[in-house]
Amino acid sequence: MQKLRDRDVEYIARRLPKPVRELLKDRPDVFIAGGFIRACIASEDVNDIDLFAPSKDVANLVAMKLANGGPLIATENAYTTEIDGVSVQVIHRWTFANPAECMASFDFSIACAAVWFSDVTNDWNGKRFWCSLAHDDYYADLAGKRLVYLSPQRNEDAGGSILRVLKFYQRGYRIPLDSLGAVIARLVKGIDFARLKDFGDNESWIANVVTGLLVEVDPNITVREAMNQD
Repeated sequence: MQKLRDRDVEYIARRLPKPVRELLKDRPDVFIAGGFIRACIASEDVNDIDLFAPSKDVANLVAMKLANGGPLIATENAYTTEIDGVSVQVIHRWTFANPAECMASFDFSIACAAVWFSDVTNDWNGKRFWCSLAHDDYYADLAGKRLVYLSPQRNEDAGGSILRVLKFYQRGYRIPLDSLGAVIARLVKGIDFARLKDFGDNESWIANVVTGLLVEVDPNITVREAMNQD
């Protein structure tokens, strides 16, 4: 793992809505990771901000503080509120003791980055500071718009990563064949082959099974919508 460039970290912190920035300064156990960081560095549109916490209870407390009495939507994955026109999601389905643990759960190297505020002070000026962590190939793959699949060992919907491939492909990213093969393999792992044997080589039924795995990720998803989701 490597650190993000100082100027990138400063820019990311500046782009955060003030309530989010202030909350992170109060909660060094909560951190940003994923799409917001990539969007800032790659000059892409920001669709949302994902915050990660060490437990579901902490995620709930953080979400309520950010909502500040306003609307707060709870799903099986996250608590979501809106701040300054930006959707802020506090993830509770996946919780992590630290950013490094979170990094190990991400599917693509271009998503594998986190930023948080330190819980210790700088030795020479006595001030706390912003910290960061990213995959070793983060900058190279982001510059090349490459989707390098990391085959994470995590609680993951089988079709999640392949839908993200569609989304990133629409944005000009491309995936190496070995990574595409690994993403398909993750999808195949979700198939109940014991039931599949009952249908022989019925391609239509197999297609329905695969589609069902994609629908499990988002019951309202279509291929067109997947290509436009963040």
